Order: sequence, then structure tokens, then C-alpha cells
Amino acid sequence: MNGENPQDRTGTGELDPARRAVFAQDLLRALAAYCPGSRAELRGSLARGTADAYSDIDIAWTVPDDRFDACLDAVREVLEEVVPLDSLRTDPDSLNSRERRLLFAAFRGLPLFWRVDLEVATAPVAGRPVRDRGDPAAHGDDWSRPASALANAVAATKAVLRGQPQNARGLLERGFRRIDAPDGVSGRWRADIRRLAEAAAGREPDLRPLADRVLRLAENHRAQLMWWTFPAGVRERVDELVLAGRDIQAAQAMRESGIEPRPELHECVEVLDGRHRALADRMPPPARPDVDAMAAAARALPRDPVAVEAVWDGDTRGWIVVLTAVLAGPWESVDLDGFRIGAAGTGEAARTGRALAERLGVPFRFASPDGPDEDAPRWWDARHRAGGSGR
Repeated sequence: MNGENPQDRTGTGELDPARRAVFAQDLLRALAAYCPGSRAELRGSLARGTADAYSDIDIAWTVPDDRFDACLDAVREVLEEVVPLDSLRTDPDSLNSRERRLLFAAFRGLPLFWRVDLEVATAPVAGRPVRDRGDPAAHGDDWSRPASALANAVAATKAVLRGQPQNARGLLERGFRRIDAPDGVSGRWRADIRRLAEAAAGREPDLRPLADRVLRLAENHRAQLMWWTFPAGVRERVDELVLAGRDIQAAQAMRESGIEPRPELHECVEVLDGRHRALADRMPPPARPDVDAMAAAARALPRDPVAVEAVWDGDTRGWIVVLTAVLAGPWESVDLDGFRIGAAGTGEAARTGRALAERLGVPFRFASPDGPDEDAPRWWDARHRAGGSGR
């Protein structure tokens, strides 16, 4: 990545496994190039092929025995050749080890979930026993407890997003204990994570920039964190209602779930957006447009339509093309049917609109078929410019 500073965005679309894979390979190359004779390789879920979007990056860097100290001294410089660091700390259990150190690196602008756990270890030497990793002599006390608490806040966020609230609770409780802060975890995950981040920054002000990133992380995932705040029975009921197309009732179920403070309506709408995405493969297919039914509805209007017009509308789930019947004297339009726009684009809406207009014997108009434009001129605007007053 050559030192670039990507945006600090961690929404679902930004957690691109391909981007993470490129970043990991850049790190491996940089480490191996610094120390000839060393070996840098992936470990953990990335190596096993079981990683998800939230998985961090585990790297083992095996170096010659006589280069151990030099490689440790150069780690920051080598890593920052790839992407600037936000933080670099050492696991206290290996702080004084002469054979192995475990380092935790967070990179500026990259998702906090993609922390790099870098194990620097000497190559095995024939005849020398391998020291137990639990050796108490390797432990050190010169480490930042608030920085470790912030790491727990990130890990707790990840656990909630993975649907593991009990793991999240344990991580938060340990984080609060680590900095001697009250450890009452409420299960209001966004609030708990924010409280831990603020407490850590309060104890070590130099960590404020990193704490602010944790706060933004919780904000970016607020809808998912709220989803896992609801009791299991409420989550099941909401999903049932979403699958039945009853979003208003689903929002009501969330607002009446009993959690305090009561969720605001806009928060429930954000959660519903996420549930629609999560349940997309279980949602019933949309009803096919019925030209006969739309034509019958148009003929039943108090005045004969003078045109069929496609106009843009939208909601929190995306854009919709609405087919309307245009009436004259006075000008007005009546909605007949809508088409939610996905990867297929506007083609089906336009084809159906033309078929309906032909059935009614009137013109069809779609002012902006190439993209959403709620301010596009309407049929009557075009007629006025042309000097017409009706058909």
C-alpha cells in the first residue's frame, strides 16, 4: 500500500477481504525483505481460509537468532513502510522474552478490526530447548493498560457483530477491570463500548486519537450493535415481521421491547435496513407487475389518464421507480405501482410503463431513466413548455 492513508471507514462495504489480503501480503514482503534469511507467514484464520470480514491478521516472523534484537528495533519502521501506524504495543506476557515477542499493531486509516498480531521469534536451534511461552520470567509490567482496554473495546464490537454477545460482555468486563473502572456492562453495546473508550482515554490522554477511532467504530455500526441489544424473543419477532413485509409493526416491536432508553424511530429504521439486507435470501420475491390490474385502476380514475409517467421516489432501503397515471384539468398524478431498483436497473419499470401506456392509448414518459432524479421535469412541465394543455 506504499504508505497511503485510506479513509477510516468500517461499514460492511469497507471490510473488503481482497483489500485485507493485499495489505497482509504487503506486510509479509516488507518483513522478509528487511531481514534476509527470515521467514514471514500468515497464521490463524487467514492462513486456514476461515476468516470472515472482521478477522484480524496474524503473522509469524521467524528471524535468525543473532538478528532478534535488530528486527525488534526495526519493526515500527518496517511496518510504517506499508501503512503509517496508529499504535504499536507488546503483549506483556512476552515483554522480556529473549526468544519471542508478540506485538499488536493498529494502522492509520485501516479498519480497527484488521489489527495485526505479529509474533517475532527466533528460529529453533538444534540442541536448545524451546522455552515455554508461559514462562513467568518473560512477563513484563511496562505496558499500557488503557491501550489494552481499547483493544478490548474493539474486540467486543467485533464479537457483537459476529452474534457473540456473551463474548462481548466478557471482553468489556475485563477491559473495565484492567483500568480499574466500574465494570457494570449493561448490554446496551454501543453505550458500553463508548464508556470503555472514554474511560481509557481519560486515564491516558495520549490515547485520545485512538479512542476517538473506537468511538467512530461504534457509531459506524450503531444499527448492528442495537440489534443485539434486543432480547432474543424480540429479534425473532422482528425478523418474522420483516419477512412478512410488516416493517411498521417490526419498528413498533423494537420500540416496545422494554430496553431503556427507548429506541428512537430513526434508530429502528436503521436496524430494519440491516435486517432487510441480512434476510435478503429469505425474502419472498416481489410480485410481478400486473399491467391488466394497473390499466383497470387507471380507467377507474375520475378522469381519463393523458399519459403514463415513471418518476423517482425512495426510502431508507433505496430507490424506487413509480409508474403514475397523469390526469389533466387540473394536473395531477396517481401512483399505480412501484419498482424497487437493484442491480437490474430501470429496464423492467420502463418496459412495463410502455406496455401500460400502449394499453391505455396514451404516451409514456420517463424523464431520467439513467439515474435517480426526483427533481426531473414532470409531464405537465414538458407540456407547458411545448404550449400544450392536454393530450
